[in-house]
Amino acid sequence: MRMTRLSVFVLVVFALGMLLTSCSKPPEAEKEAARKAMDAAMSAGADQYASADLEAANKVWNTAESQMKEEKYKEAKESYITAKAAFEKATAAVEAGKKAAADQANAEKEPAKKAMDAAMSAGAEQYAPADLEAAKKIWDTAESQMKEEKYKQAKESYIGAKAAFEKATAVQPGKKAISDQAKAAMKNVEAEWKKLQATAKKMQKKLKDKKQAWVADAKAIKEGLGRAKKLIASAPAEAKAKLDSVKTMIDKWENIFKEMGASQTKTKVTKKKK
Repeated sequence: MRMTRLSVFVLVVFALGMLLTSCSKPPEAEKEAARKAMDAAMSAGADQYASADLEAANKVWNTAESQMKEEKYKEAKESYITAKAAFEKATAAVEAGKKAAADQANAEKEPAKKAMDAAMSAGAEQYAPADLEAAKKIWDTAESQMKEEKYKQAKESYIGAKAAFEKATAVQPGKKAISDQAKAAMKNVEAEWKKLQATAKKMQKKLKDKKQAWVADAKAIKEGLGRAKKLIASAPAEAKAKLDSVKTMIDKWENIFKEMGASQTKTKVTKKKK
């Protein structure tokens, strides 16, 4: 009888020992499962699109880690299990967070697009090309970020693009500079045109087969100068382009008259030698 009781006592002590031993083991399996859930949450983009849920999960993870250091394995086990569930919740929340971020980015895209259109309408391409180019680069960055589903970055880029396009819309300084250039060009071209007309009068008899072309170009030059004068105030860049075209025609006829004059001089020299 005493042997039986002793045997039962030994078995109970052994069982308790086994139970205590199992409870004293670090919960490595639970920790690994929680770590995998954490990695999955990070890979899904929880740091950007479910940051609150991720932060909550990280707190539970940190608690489990502290409990492990204190060898509170039973508590650590429960904390790792809770952390795993929290990380899984953060992963599940990513899609909703991503959609919300995409909606916010698109909300900023529309005013940026309007600012771009306003800059183009104001003439930024002609009067503020450097500012416009800088704004377009930021816009292109935002568009690329949207394609890559980097919605939070895209939102900030669209905001930056809007500000840059608004800066490019302030074209007055550039417009004034072009206007001043156009006015100076007008003065020079008018002086050259006056000289060319005087030359044409002297060469009138020598024009012959070129007379019709001269009449047509002279008319075009007069019309071009008139058009440029009207455009200087409202569209100086267009006025300057028109003056460049007029000057090209003037230069062409200056060269023609020079050739005709040189040919005439050569003829006279030849006659004298005879």
